[in-house]
Amino acid sequence: MKSIGPGRLINISLAAGIALSLVFVHAEFTRGLNSRRAEIRQAMDTQAIALDGSLAAISGRVERLREWIRRTLPAPPADAPQLNVFLDGVAQADADEVPVLDRAGLADANPLDGPAPAAVLALPDRALARHEGLSRPDRAHWRAEVATAVALAQQLALDVRTQPGLGRGYFIATSGLVAVAPWRPADNAHGLMAGIFERGAYRLSTLAANPAGRVLWTETPNPPPQGPASSGDTRDDAPAPPLATVAAPIDDQGRFLGVVAFDLDPALLALPTANAAAGGAVLLLGSDDRLLSAAGTPPADLFQQGRPTPVGLAAVMGKTAATAEHAGYVITTRPLANAPWRLVHVAPRAALTWSLVMHTAGSMAGFSSVLLAVVLLFNMVVRRMVRSQERSAAAEREARATTEQALAELRAAHDELDFLNREKTRFFSLISHDLRGPFNVLLGMTKELADYGTRMAPADVADFAASVHQSAVTAHTLLDNLLNWSRVQMSGTPFSPSVMPLGEVVAAAIHDLGPTADAKGIRILDASGDRHILADRTMVLAILRNLLANAIKFSHPNQGVQVTSRALGDRLEIAVADRGIGMAPEQLDQLYRREAQDSRPGTLGEVGTGLGLTLVRDLVARHGGVLALDSQPGVGTTVSFTVPLATAPR
Repeated sequence: MKSIGPGRLINISLAAGIALSLVFVHAEFTRGLNSRRAEIRQAMDTQAIALDGSLAAISGRVERLREWIRRTLPAPPADAPQLNVFLDGVAQADADEVPVLDRAGLADANPLDGPAPAAVLALPDRALARHEGLSRPDRAHWRAEVATAVALAQQLALDVRTQPGLGRGYFIATSGLVAVAPWRPADNAHGLMAGIFERGAYRLSTLAANPAGRVLWTETPNPPPQGPASSGDTRDDAPAPPLATVAAPIDDQGRFLGVVAFDLDPALLALPTANAAAGGAVLLLGSDDRLLSAAGTPPADLFQQGRPTPVGLAAVMGKTAATAEHAGYVITTRPLANAPWRLVHVAPRAALTWSLVMHTAGSMAGFSSVLLAVVLLFNMVVRRMVRSQERSAAAEREARATTEQALAELRAAHDELDFLNREKTRFFSLISHDLRGPFNVLLGMTKELADYGTRMAPADVADFAASVHQSAVTAHTLLDNLLNWSRVQMSGTPFSPSVMPLGEVVAAAIHDLGPTADAKGIRILDASGDRHILADRTMVLAILRNLLANAIKFSHPNQGVQVTSRALGDRLEIAVADRGIGMAPEQLDQLYRREAQDSRPGTLGEVGTGLGLTLVRDLVARHGGVLALDSQPGVGTTVSFTVPLATAPR
């Protein structure tokens, strides 16, 4: 240090300090850029999850409405003068007229009275030939179709009123009949019927275009608004946003009858401006062809008239979630799971970079000031400065270590919250899907018994009673599993282990499942031995019940199920084996990764909830044990778990 001299040492230290500052600034800038991208992806994930939930609910409502139509094809009432008047009007109307059956046109008992106004429209007989693919049945069937459309119009009105996110509902029949709700006196019937059979919701749902009968999501371009612009309207030349529609085909024994469709409320697809970053960023929703919604103004060099240019998003982005740079923009996409649309975040790279530079420069201002002051004083106290730098470096390392530890704890907490959120979503999905099924059967069967029980044959009554009993058993099993699982999740079930003989618990589980096994001709063999375990009896009994129930469910009639045990050091492995249908490797992989999946039906069509194995896994974990599955398709499945091994009490 003496040979170099204080002045040269100051210059060397100053150069090293500047270089170190530049490296630190670069690292801070890179970290800030990655952090900003992560924030954008997280905000888009949150928006996509919320939107997917709404679209899933709407898709489920459409499926249920389609099933309702298939089950409910009402016969026309014997005395319905309003239907006769309407049918006569359709037969006598000119080709350019559109007869309308609505609530305003009838008196007294109106079949279209309901939660919202509804109407039934029909092409006149003289205009039917103008539309390819449309045909009208004979008078009796034609009258039945009109009666069905009236009933369906009431259901459409109810769905529009009760399901958030629905704008207007339609039933478009191949006979030239249209049911629509809501319907207003000011609506243009001729304008509606002019293009209703050319919309994508109808054309893409035919058997030729959609042989699988899938639920479709389409976007229909809207013409620009007509008439004078309102005060403050600066989008005179901008096209109206496309109209998003969900549709499902209706068929009767393979014959295409028409389409049930709902226009989505534009408010459902509206994007919050808070999700779009400052500095010219914009958040978009749409497909490769059309934009459905935008928070901000789309860049003119990527979009023209609401559509991507040939070098726009369709050319640079794929169908999966990704982040890329193109034409000076940072583009992040997130596809939706329940509709063929994507969320796209577009941010000018220059604005994003400049904001990070300013943020980094501000955060480094204090550091640079301290560094400059230390360098100016270094000529007087070189050794003291070196020691001060060493202390500063140690403090910085400690602070960085503390920060990294805090970040690791935050990541762990985030992962745990994400897991709990998925479990909560699966929990509510089970309740809404599986609990509704058995209760629908109970309500339907008991309604039939209440209405027609005195006129039914004893054998039919017994058959109905058996169905009601099976539905009650299914609902009871679901509720019991849900209650046990929720208690375990909330630590509401006390864990009270005690020494007990394994054979006693296995015998109790076999006794509980005996009627189910006998009904299927399944023989349960107890080969568990006379060992003792240290466990909570209620929890082990719940584990064995669920495993035996699954073994019986997936075994063919007149097969056998075996319960065995073996000692593994200080633990006892208990196994339930069957020779049923088994599972493929990918199904086992889903179970090990705890992925939510629908419960498979049993060999005789038995239904389940999919919650039993989750409950078993949690109860085994309470005992510090391990759950293992070994299965081959067509060979069978062996499920084993471990609990502490104990010696028999004296």
